[in-house]
Amino acid sequence: MRLIGAISSGETPSADEATDALFAANQMLDSWNAERLMIFTILRSVFTLVVNQQVYTLGTGGNFNITRPAKIEQVSIIQQPLATQPLELAMAILSYEQWQQIPVKNTPTSLPQAVYPDYAFPLMNLNFWGVPTQPQDIALYTWQPLAQFPSLNTDLTFPPGYAEALRYNLALRLGPEWLGPAWNPGPFVTQNAVESKARIKSINIVPLYLVCDPALVNPKGGQYNWIADAPAGIPA
Repeated sequence: MRLIGAISSGETPSADEATDALFAANQMLDSWNAERLMIFTILRSVFTLVVNQQVYTLGTGGNFNITRPAKIEQVSIIQQPLATQPLELAMAILSYEQWQQIPVKNTPTSLPQAVYPDYAFPLMNLNFWGVPTQPQDIALYTWQPLAQFPSLNTDLTFPPGYAEALRYNLALRLGPEWLGPAWNPGPFVTQNAVESKARIKSINIVPLYLVCDPALVNPKGGQYNWIADAPAGIPA
């Protein structure tokens, strides 16, 4: 509020102004929870699949009782979870189109191969394919949402860079509410808001590893034998 000129140094905002500012701050944090590069932690949570149960709810009070994430990054199934060295295998995460294309969705299996999250709210439904015939542990890798301020007197801690980003980006949100749509934040506030978020994103960015299509590095030069319906070099 000092940055936008709504109050002077040492001045205390009214209770209503403070409440409005708190609402705006939490609204901003909520919007950041939908931005992958503003999320600094991928949470790994392990749950157990029940025999003959295909659908599980994910969210507060659900079968998998954690805060509903905005996004699931990866899912794994853990074989022999009680072993000294359990084996964790990646599972495919299906889109609604891929799930629709599975003709028999309730196929029983000892080792489910894929999962379809429907991203329903407030509880997300996870549909596993196939249906486990024995207990299995799975690991969910989900976005850990940014904590919100329950009150103006609650201290929250964030990794380096978030304090400045919170301050300057909140100023951009408060300005039009307090001073009207004609309010001009000026280059100092705008630049710091943009640069502070960019610094956070530079830390949270997920590296992309360069891969090459096998056809391009095939010793046969990536040629294809259309008669044999196989890579070149295999006789028809």
